[in-house]
Amino acid sequence: MGPMKTNRQYDDIIDLEYFCHRDAAVDRSELHRRDRNIMLENREQPAGGDQPTNRQLVRLWLSARRGSSFPGPDRKSPGSIFGDTYLLARNLAGIKGILVGLLAGFSFFTYAGTTPVNVFHFLLLFVVPQLVLVGLLLAAWLLRPLLPGLKLPSFYSLLLRGMLTRIAAFIHKRWLHKMAADQRVSVSHAFGIFKARSSVYGSLFYWPLFALFQLFAIGFNLGLLAMILIKISTSDLAFGWQSTLQFSAEALHRAVALAALPWSWFVTQGSSYPSLAQIEGSRIILKEGIYHLTTGNLIAWWPFLVFCLLFYGLFLRLALFVTGKIMEHRSLQKLSFDTPACIALFRRMQTPLLSTRGTPEQEKIMAAEQAGPQVPEHPPATSSLSPQVVLIPEDIQSLCPVEELEPLLRSQGMSIKKIQCFMISYEEDHRLLRLLAEMRWDPGEGIFLLMEGWMVPLIGFLSFLKELRKTLPDRTIINIGLIGRPGATAFSQVSAEDLALWQQKVGALGDPYLTLSPLLPRSSL
Repeated sequence: MGPMKTNRQYDDIIDLEYFCHRDAAVDRSELHRRDRNIMLENREQPAGGDQPTNRQLVRLWLSARRGSSFPGPDRKSPGSIFGDTYLLARNLAGIKGILVGLLAGFSFFTYAGTTPVNVFHFLLLFVVPQLVLVGLLLAAWLLRPLLPGLKLPSFYSLLLRGMLTRIAAFIHKRWLHKMAADQRVSVSHAFGIFKARSSVYGSLFYWPLFALFQLFAIGFNLGLLAMILIKISTSDLAFGWQSTLQFSAEALHRAVALAALPWSWFVTQGSSYPSLAQIEGSRIILKEGIYHLTTGNLIAWWPFLVFCLLFYGLFLRLALFVTGKIMEHRSLQKLSFDTPACIALFRRMQTPLLSTRGTPEQEKIMAAEQAGPQVPEHPPATSSLSPQVVLIPEDIQSLCPVEELEPLLRSQGMSIKKIQCFMISYEEDHRLLRLLAEMRWDPGEGIFLLMEGWMVPLIGFLSFLKELRKTLPDRTIINIGLIGRPGATAFSQVSAEDLALWQQKVGALGDPYLTLSPLLPRSSL
């Protein structure tokens, strides 16, 4: 299975979020059977018997899920909708930029023969703003290593995110109407990763918007250049300069020569920028008019203006576009699929099923487990147990013996590293947070909180979760396991209503590395 293309990777990320959101309410045992079956039915194995990578597992899983959930060409997945929308937005950005450039050039170069085109106006309108925007962007990139909290400029995303959202709603309205209510909610969730999943994907979705902005600017510069050349070829344009500020022609000549450095080395001096005599001869003095100015001096500016637009407009935007594509590729390569939902998915795909009920479907899967060479001989890394610091409320700690808790955690791919009691008092909880902050955390280790699902999550507990996130290393997974009303033992089934309430409250925190699930799956009843 080859590497994913850039545009396909964005489609896959959107669909991955969509399907993971839909799977949140499905029983773990059902997910395990389905995802393990997807893995076993895969006949494409990496060369040399190597373990499949996370990207390969994602592509395999998404291919199967798309085929079952969106079987026809008229039913598009959220990722396909995003891909189509982005393609449309990309084409519109380029075309719109060209049209705006043509219109701007036509309006600016309308010349009645009495007032020459002021070169200062041209530079201030079409060249300087582009240089200022690029300068701000480069300054942000240079300052970011010095100030880690500094974010990239938001004017790109603020402008283009709204445009992209409106186009998506307009173009794909007919697909959304055909979806069920829960599917429409999942689509909204999937597209919501632009802002809600920024801690997972970082600037990943910034670069497509950045590229759209550069495409618009490239089109604008092309349209403006085309209109300049058309006007120069078909009309008698005159160029001059004037200013209330009393600076000399020599000072302007030095500034023009400095600006022309990028192209003056390969263009003859007479064509790259005006000479000192031509600059003096093209100065417009209001009370004298233009009748005393010669044609040679009035037309000497247009090559300089064209080169300015080429180097400081078009070529600079092309360089930014290529840079954006390189940064986009690097961001995609760094994507590690390390969220709780992805880790659970990889574990389900690579962990053999253990069952004694012997239904026909399970027998088929178990037979494939034994027969196919596609099953890795060595346990995959994702199936190894993840050590957890287990936090148990004080009032139920005596009802949670380790010998009963440990098998339940093992069934979810976790092991007990340490058990701590919490929710004793405000002071004790903060002492626990300090203790956790001083601990050494190895990769893959996390926190497991055992909570009573029949009790409403209180504000104090939600505040504790926020403080816990600040205390732990970045991207440390916090697992919350819910149990029902305790009896002789605390390990009872949580009701669906209580689980839904907890999902709503905990989900409002917006923490992508916080996972919530019942400790006992429904199949254990």
